[in-house]
Amino acid sequence: MSKNFFLAVFLLTSASFFWSGNFFAGKIAYLSDLTPFKLGFFRWLLAMLILLPFTYSEIIRNYNYYKKNILLMTFLGFLAVTVFNSLTYISLQTTLIINSTLMASIAPVLMIGFSWLIFKTKTTTLQFAGIFLSLLGAFSIILKGNINNLFNLYFTSGDVWMFTAVVSWCLYSVLLKKIDNSISQLASLQVMVILGLLFIFPLYIIENYNTSFLPTQKIDFVIIIYVAIFASIIAFFSWNKGVSIIGPNRSSLFLHLIPVFSSIWAVSFLNENFSFFHFIGIIFILSGIILSNIKKT
Repeated sequence: MSKNFFLAVFLLTSASFFWSGNFFAGKIAYLSDLTPFKLGFFRWLLAMLILLPFTYSEIIRNYNYYKKNILLMTFLGFLAVTVFNSLTYISLQTTLIINSTLMASIAPVLMIGFSWLIFKTKTTTLQFAGIFLSLLGAFSIILKGNINNLFNLYFTSGDVWMFTAVVSWCLYSVLLKKIDNSISQLASLQVMVILGLLFIFPLYIIENYNTSFLPTQKIDFVIIIYVAIFASIIAFFSWNKGVSIIGPNRSSLFLHLIPVFSSIWAVSFLNENFSFFHFIGIIFILSGIILSNIKKT
């Protein structure tokens, strides 16, 4: 295996770790009355301002490329920045974190479907086996090792929003293949953020027209800083770069690490215990990731 492969593993794992924290941040935001589009707007506004000094020269240098591909960049920005994140935060107002991670666990299957529809990408038997194993592991953690918990789950409108968010994310991840890899990843991310903000802004204005347009509590600023730096800049750059190295199909299984890391957050901050089902789930997920990344010779 090449150094690039191990770099992709590190980047994709990092992205899943920071996104797992995004679910907790979204739930805390709801409890502190930080509305979805307000959180989304300030999240990406701060991310854009942080990235600007490092990306503006690259954007100017590659202006003709972005101009030529403006429809693709706009669609990607709309999917990832506007739709996925906003709908995730909306879903967490009426659903449980466990339901959200359950919905996110079907992402690898959807991603492979989109890859086949758009690029006619073939999926190997090992990749299907890896998806099955990692899906078992994710479900083991989400359902706490008890299949009966599946029947005790109740679904709300928030789950529909989360499913729509997952679909948009999978389509975004597959379409990343259309971006020229020789172009700066950070610059491309910055362009998508700017374009995505154009769609979020009017929704943010409408949502907060009769309330405060600005965050009002200290916890709001902590949440915004976390999601802007870690769940936006670092996670998105890591994911985009990782996908560019090993492709969307093989990358998709790393999303099953989100329940693993969510459990770590719960153990660390919610005083939950690390149980045997966590161990079993982790083993299945890691086995699935390894199996799906074995290439036939």
